Amino acid sequence: MSSEEETRRLLGIREDLEARIGRLQVELDDLRTALAEIDRYIARQGFRQPTPVRVERPQPEEDQLDSVSVRSKDGTVLGRISVEEDEIYFTPREGMSFTSSIPPFQSFLLDRVFDNMRATDEGRVTEGELTPEEVLSYEVSTEGERITGISVRNYGGERRLREIQSSLRWTFDKMYEKLRQG
Repeated sequence: MSSEEETRRLLGIREDLEARIGRLQVELDDLRTALAEIDRYIARQGFRQPTPVRVERPQPEEDQLDSVSVRSKDGTVLGRISVEEDEIYFTPREGMSFTSSIPPFQSFLLDRVFDNMRATDEGRVTEGELTPEEVLSYEVSTEGERITGISVRNYGGERRLREIQSSLRWTFDKMYEKLRQG
C-alpha cells in the first residue's frame, strides 16, 4: 500500500472517529436533558432527589441547569438550547459570528423545518385539532446579520422538541464548518 493510500485510509478513519465523537456528545447531552427532566418531575411530585454517593459530575456551563450545549462534530460548543414550558430558546455561544446568510440556516432550518411545522399546525387548525394560538411560531433575534438567539413557541411535544434540537445542532454544525473554511 502506498503512503498516499495509507494517508487517505487514516484520514477516513479520523473522519469516522470525529463523527462518532459528535454523535456520542449529542447522546450525552440528550441523556443529561432526560435526567434533568426526570429530576424536575420528581421534585414536582414532592420528593427530594436522593443525595448521591459522592459521584463527581461536571458542572453545567453558564450555571444553566435547564439547558443543553449544542456542539459541533469536533466537540466545540456552538451554543445552548433551553426549554421552558412551550418555548425553546437557542443562544449561540458568545464570539461565534453566525449570520442568517450562512447556509443552511434559511434554506433548511427556517424554510424546511420551522415553516413546514407551522404549515402542519395551520392544517391542524383547519381540521379543528389546534387553536390558532397553538400554532408553532418562531423568532430569530439578530444584531445586523449576526444571530443572537432563536425562540420557538408552541413547539408541540417531545417528538418535535427532539426534531428541533437535532435540526439546530445539524444546522449550526454546518454553519460552523463554513465559518472555519472561511
